[in-house]
Amino acid sequence: MKVGIIGAGASGLALASMLEQLNIDYMLFNKGKVGRKILASGNGRCNISHNSYKGSDYFDNPLAIHILDHNFKDVFAFFHSLGIYTKTDNEGRMYPISESSQSVLNILLKNIHKKIIDIEIDSIKKSNDKYYLNGCYGPLDKIILATGSIASFKKPYLSLDFLKDLDIKFNPFVPSLVGFQTTKKIKAISGARAKCHCTLLQNKNIIHEEDGEVIFKDNGISGIVIMNLSGYYQHLKSKADAVIKIDFSYNKDYPNYESIIQPKILNYLLENNIDVHSLYIPILGVYDFEFAQVCKGGIDISMVNDNLSLKKDKNVFAMGEVLDVDAICGGYNLMFAFASAIEVFKEIKNEIQNK
Repeated sequence: MKVGIIGAGASGLALASMLEQLNIDYMLFNKGKVGRKILASGNGRCNISHNSYKGSDYFDNPLAIHILDHNFKDVFAFFHSLGIYTKTDNEGRMYPISESSQSVLNILLKNIHKKIIDIEIDSIKKSNDKYYLNGCYGPLDKIILATGSIASFKKPYLSLDFLKDLDIKFNPFVPSLVGFQTTKKIKAISGARAKCHCTLLQNKNIIHEEDGEVIFKDNGISGIVIMNLSGYYQHLKSKADAVIKIDFSYNKDYPNYESIIQPKILNYLLENNIDVHSLYIPILGVYDFEFAQVCKGGIDISMVNDNLSLKKDKNVFAMGEVLDVDAICGGYNLMFAFASAIEVFKEIKNEIQNK
């Protein structure tokens, strides 16, 4: 058996390392920098996973829940098998003990002994039950789609033209885990940070709320709490009338707020006669893909079986962020990438053992 893996991100690198353990032949293709999301995760510290999960962390995506239900413990066994040792913070986020994304990428690459072919794949053709990439790489028995998304990319974006050859439904990518742009005049507090309670509202209905640090910009807001709210925002069917409500004192009242709220922000609130519990930020939209940690969108989950093979072709698999699966911040997206690679590896391994 010979496997073609398109993409050398977290899922592609993980699968390649597992295939090597069984001496399964493969070709690994990746245009440009490898392990981009690994290196960017956790601001370079690599928030590699999380010590638990629930459906709402993945916006109740049934495929994500299924894959994690079957592979959650195996993710940590995989890390240990490679010598990736982790620690967990108070919120359940997991990091390598080194707190270095580069160390995780180095370990993955150390377990891959084949050269990564630096080329963009633009076609997948099938002939006599064999696959050929770009008309010249093959014959291959299985194809693994592991390109990830275009989050964190600048234009020109990664091409996924080869998906046309597969005739499958693809939901357009939109930036997620990203900051919001606004029409609100907040340039006076640009650069300020504040820990506060944030609520995503639509027509006065609460969509989601949580606590965290907000970073104010000239024309928008960011920070982990805002990124999480952006995930819920992108899952709204309509984006009309969506606003962020910021409470700077967690619904607590004080005689004065000079020791509660940062001076720059407090002055802005007082000068504009804004209640400390109710700074409303109308959502104009989100920042572009280059500022996003992940994307919503990808191969529609109705196109794949529970084992991540395509329903139209059992020898083509999709894993990681190329699937329409996204999660909130906290290591969940990388965890799904690794779990999906393990699922695909199990299928390949079982097929070989049953022959």
